[in-house]
Amino acid sequence: MIAEALSPERLGKELRRALVIAGKDIRIYCLKPPVLLFGLVFPFFLFLAFFVGKRGPIEEGIPGLICISVFFASSNIAPAGMPFERMTKTFSRYLSAPLSLTWMVFGKTLAGFFFGVAVSVIPLLVGIIGYGTSVTSPGLLILALLAGGMCFSCLGTLVGSMPTEAPGNAMTVLNFVRLPLLFMSGIFVTLEEMPAWARGLAAVSPLTYANDLLRRGTGFAGYYGWWLDLLVLLLYATAFFFIAAWIFNLSRRRS
Repeated sequence: MIAEALSPERLGKELRRALVIAGKDIRIYCLKPPVLLFGLVFPFFLFLAFFVGKRGPIEEGIPGLICISVFFASSNIAPAGMPFERMTKTFSRYLSAPLSLTWMVFGKTLAGFFFGVAVSVIPLLVGIIGYGTSVTSPGLLILALLAGGMCFSCLGTLVGSMPTEAPGNAMTVLNFVRLPLLFMSGIFVTLEEMPAWARGLAAVSPLTYANDLLRRGTGFAGYYGWWLDLLVLLLYATAFFFIAAWIFNLSRRRS
């Protein structure tokens, strides 16, 4: 059974199904108002409101703007889409289809990942063209976007696994998690400027490590080692993903 599940042919089929699910979610949900509002508009206005009030050089905040954008965009798709599918009674097809729910979760996660990484290009170009942001380490920048996008998309999938048919309920829970993470992650106040107790809180947030890695990729000093940033993001992504997959597989057994 395990050998069959891990065979290249079986893995290829499951991956193609996951990609189909991801493509469908991108086509349907990327233009929904909650996704557009919190994935594109909100990060820019939040960033501008803070830095205009701070009166600091905006170019120093560009890594943070990129981080906010990929954070909100990646985590929006699943919480907006899954409750809507439950409301329209189309989600039950996944439970009855000959499809591994773990791969279904992976497909949902890929949708947020692709959307978040694509959206992050916008603030990156704004920084490069408008404020002279330099990409001193393209490898670290790409790693930050990929690892951060996957981690935050897995977080969104985990929130989307909650049994609700109202997208607003899922988005409320998601923002209840995202906003504290946002303000404790060294984006608006650098980790060096934080008191020790605040740095301890920041160390719990995956957003801290994505922002730290993005800062390194754009020529600013990092607080942690790049390998630690990457490792923590991957560990969080793995934990979020498998908890979400466990919840969905549990719902199938109960149905």
